[in-house]
Amino acid sequence: MKILIAEDDFVSRLLVKKAVTKIGHEVIVAENGQQAWEAFQEHEPDMVISDWMMPEMDGLELCRRIRKSDKKTYSYIILLTAKDKTTDLVEVFDAGADDYIIKPFKPDELRSRIKSGERITSLESRHHALQETLLVKNKKLDETLQALKETQAQAMQSEKMASIGQLAAGVAHEINNPIGFVGSNLEALSDYLKDYNTLLGHYQVLAAALGKAGADSGPGTVKTLLDTILQFEEKIEIEYLKEDIPELLKDCAEGTSRVGKIVADLKNFAHPGNDKQMLMDVNKGLESTLNVVANEVKYKAVVTKDFGQIPMVEAWPQKLNQVFMNIIINAAQAILEKGEIRIKTFVEGKDVKITISDTGSGILPENLSKIFDPFFTTKAVGKGTGLGMNIAYNIIKEHKGKIEVDSQMGKGTCFTITLPGK
Repeated sequence: MKILIAEDDFVSRLLVKKAVTKIGHEVIVAENGQQAWEAFQEHEPDMVISDWMMPEMDGLELCRRIRKSDKKTYSYIILLTAKDKTTDLVEVFDAGADDYIIKPFKPDELRSRIKSGERITSLESRHHALQETLLVKNKKLDETLQALKETQAQAMQSEKMASIGQLAAGVAHEINNPIGFVGSNLEALSDYLKDYNTLLGHYQVLAAALGKAGADSGPGTVKTLLDTILQFEEKIEIEYLKEDIPELLKDCAEGTSRVGKIVADLKNFAHPGNDKQMLMDVNKGLESTLNVVANEVKYKAVVTKDFGQIPMVEAWPQKLNQVFMNIIINAAQAILEKGEIRIKTFVEGKDVKITISDTGSGILPENLSKIFDPFFTTKAVGKGTGLGMNIAYNIIKEHKGKIEVDSQMGKGTCFTITLPGK
């Protein structure tokens, strides 16, 4: 059975590949949605296991294209996602997927879902299973919508709390993949250790027999013990264990290192505030912010950095980082498909300047003068409070600086921040 794996995250891709190859299936690997679509047309796999969020083309679009393709045989699709809201999961099935798995997942769960997919042999059985699942999901969706109607009268959260929530979701997504991979590896290592302990016990019995003087150490007894050891080594696939254990340990180390880097960047981003300003390296603040909001940006834009040699500034680091975060996330949201975000720092006279520009949809001329007004937003209802740019304006003003915006419809937007240098 040919299985196409589409996953942009290296750790998750490796985890899925190991789970699939362990049960003897042929694997085709793609690192983004576009590669997956090309591989699907070339190899026509029996099953597709795809991440939802990927660059170039996301998992939902990949599902839609597969279902519209003229492939003669049916390809079973499993979608991997960290999203677990009812509305999100309905989207999964509407796009044409047959099943989904919530990240982080265990290899045993994935293998079980693969076997379930193998048992679906006709369009009628697949359609029936899909109908039953949609009925359950639609019922939950109706319940959720009713609950939302009952809470519409509640007051809107402040922009700061909304930013923290968005930030936490992104960081959780970035951390879940390596944490899930490390947990899976540790579980496998635990099983390997049990096999090694059993094998060691057999060797100890053999050593004791060889050490005895007398009838028990005769050739027949030793041969029996050796046969037992060789049979057990074959049963536990000792050569595979010898190769896989160092690899699992290496992957665990890489996973924990990745989590440590994310946590360090988060700490730098949310530097503890106090009543006094402190010297801040703006370039480092931008780097930390980019790493923390990576999950919000990486599927929408390539980030180009041009950081100059600039002096330290007197600042409240966590406040400036909040300004950077608001502008960068807004830039990503303004890009409809795939674009670029450019960040530049330089010195002009005694001032430090930061420009953050995007290739997004731009801002209407009549809205430019309102962009920093409180509660002004061009986003859909429920998507923004209209306080983000107003808070950014006040924070920069508090730093005795200024923030300006220039935009052209269809070409993009550029924010320029000026801060007094030290």
